[in-house]
Amino acid sequence: MKFPTFLLILGIIAVSISSCQSQPAVATSPAEVPTSIMLPTVTEIPTTIAAEVVTPIPVQVPAIVSPKSCASSDGQLPSLSNSETPSIRPVNRTLGGGLVQSKEFAIELVLYCDSVFQPNSTDFVSDIGGLAIYYSWRYDAPYESGLIYGYFGIEPDIRWQSGEGPSTSQGHVSQGQSTGIRFAPNTFPDFSKPTSLRFVYITQTESGQLSGAMLSFDIQQVSDGLQPSKMLVTPLSDTELERIKSVLPTVTP
Repeated sequence: MKFPTFLLILGIIAVSISSCQSQPAVATSPAEVPTSIMLPTVTEIPTTIAAEVVTPIPVQVPAIVSPKSCASSDGQLPSLSNSETPSIRPVNRTLGGGLVQSKEFAIELVLYCDSVFQPNSTDFVSDIGGLAIYYSWRYDAPYESGLIYGYFGIEPDIRWQSGEGPSTSQGHVSQGQSTGIRFAPNTFPDFSKPTSLRFVYITQTESGQLSGAMLSFDIQQVSDGLQPSKMLVTPLSDTELERIKSVLPTVTP
């Protein structure tokens, strides 16, 4: 039996189509591209550790006279005395001082240790605890003095002390008295190195005549307090008396 040529061709085409449909499809995958992740740039900040600054606290030397200085004191004892009016404070040992003549008056000034004198005391005040000055005078003129005023202080802080009278005769000795070391208000010297102080004592007669003496000494910090040295008593010159007269406080009789 013969198939027509047309039918044969159709059969070959059909077989070819069927063969193509039976082949599995091959998926074409795109090439894998590696994924890049951009991380944020981190700038390293250097860590600064602040070192603790320690400020040294200065050693506070107490404002007291050196006990060692007091224990070794062997200065001149007061020579003026009045049996009728003994000294208010006993002076058994001194750091130094002396007696000088200034016009009608012999004036005695002595630096000494006295524990009752303290910065917080009511009656015996001293800006340097335990340190005091003894003072006394003798009137030597052959005539009556009238009322006598006394002034004293660590320069420049000179204060009125008292009046004595109504009059004084030749040879009269005042009552020995003591005062603490007093600086001008709200001031205190730097004693880290030797510092010179001048204690001035002035007498003024009723006529206005001035006499005076000065006790000069150095103060310096030491391990146990403040150490006095170089005590010296000298009479005040006319020039010094005139200068001081202009700053004396006015006293109304």
